[in-house]
Amino acid sequence: MRVDAHLDLAYNALDLGRDLTLPLEALREAAQTPDTPLVSLPSLREGGFGLVFATVFVDPKRHAERLYPEALRQLALYREWEERGLVRLVRSRRDLETHLRAYPEDGVLGLLLLLEGAHVLPEPEALDELHALGVRMVGLTWATANAYAGGNAEPAPLTPLGEALLRRMEALGVALDVSHLSDAAFFPALSHFRGPVAATHANARALTPTPRHLSDEMLLALKAREGVVGLVPFNTFLDPAWTRGMPRLPLNALFAHKTYLEARLGRERVGLGSDWDGGFGLEYVPMGLEAHRDLERLGDEGFLGGNWLRWLQTWL
Repeated sequence: MRVDAHLDLAYNALDLGRDLTLPLEALREAAQTPDTPLVSLPSLREGGFGLVFATVFVDPKRHAERLYPEALRQLALYREWEERGLVRLVRSRRDLETHLRAYPEDGVLGLLLLLEGAHVLPEPEALDELHALGVRMVGLTWATANAYAGGNAEPAPLTPLGEALLRRMEALGVALDVSHLSDAAFFPALSHFRGPVAATHANARALTPTPRHLSDEMLLALKAREGVVGLVPFNTFLDPAWTRGMPRLPLNALFAHKTYLEARLGRERVGLGSDWDGGFGLEYVPMGLEAHRDLERLGDEGFLGGNWLRWLQTWL
């Protein structure tokens, strides 16, 4: 089974108004945004992707006065999809095992729910309700600093509230996504949290030298914690000199990051975290990648899913 560890499905459906139940070509024809969509539920099925980490991502500017209610709205959409038989929420090891058995027969997409940015939580205890609704992974920040931690765009440390949230996550059995954390928050977060950790969507800072990506020291820390890193096929994350309007990068730009990460983590700790349609579309991805069906060109079944599945089976 193939796995994509980062997709903003509810954000695309609710904020961008995309009907993700449409075939990809129909979705592209209906799109009202300048970027060409890359993801729909049928396109994931066509590509053989049976499990994705589906985010609860609330734009902190657009929904500044409705952060928590908007998170609940996104979770309600995922539950609606489940009730319609479009997806299957994976909340436990038993759910995962059931899904692995059922998917080859029914093709229903599995969703593991990821809160991307704790800025939606009015206090750490609010995570209890989101956990009851299916959230099994949390990233403390999305780029900007918040009450819990600093992000890659706004450096700040892990705060006392952040430490309290990590304790709550550990008690609930919720994993930590270290993507987007500032350097000042990354290592304290690992030291305060003893549960499962991963970076669902980040590349190698040595090749793309910005705070958004993982330094060699961070990679070693994740390896020591048996974490997995999800590689992002996004031109700006692959080559810092690339900007929109330039020719799309060749796949070799992506393979350079993959090779670098695998050399430091081991092949068993690198997977896919496409973040497709997470603020960019077809125009921003390497040549030869038009939809999830094309991602089979990027690696073996370990990279395309097996590595994430093994990681899940160690803690879920």
